Amino acid sequence: MVATLLQAEAAHEGPVIVPMSIVRDDYFDEIVGGLRSQGADVRHYALTASAETLRARLRHRSAYVVGRLLRREETWALQQVDRCVAALAEPRYATQVPTDHATVDEVVETVAQDAGLTLTAPRLSPLRHQVRRIAVGLRHIRL
Repeated sequence: MVATLLQAEAAHEGPVIVPMSIVRDDYFDEIVGGLRSQGADVRHYALTASAETLRARLRHRSAYVVGRLLRREETWALQQVDRCVAALAEPRYATQVPTDHATVDEVVETVAQDAGLTLTAPRLSPLRHQVRRIAVGLRHIRL
């Protein structure tokens, strides 16, 4: 992972944005620590939300509905909520960006401003936002 990200950083100008949740200290040390030890400019943002908000979001995903119908049990993601909320509250998980009452655009703008980045594309229209949201939901369905 570290080698791949370093190659991506060297291959083009500008930041490499990696959307992933890291909640295990050993993975954090391996990835973020590894990048920093190689001189990479790492800006780590933890997108946080309350356990209640995360559970509500997961329950509204179409993948959750299908999973409940097929398996009649909580999904793996729901089982991880408390562990992940606790981990991301730790100071080592960098700049925390609360998302409970923020839109996707507001979160993007917060991170961009903090990182000193200029956004070049306008916000999605409400229709395009809904289409994108449905597409993301469909990609999370596992049968």
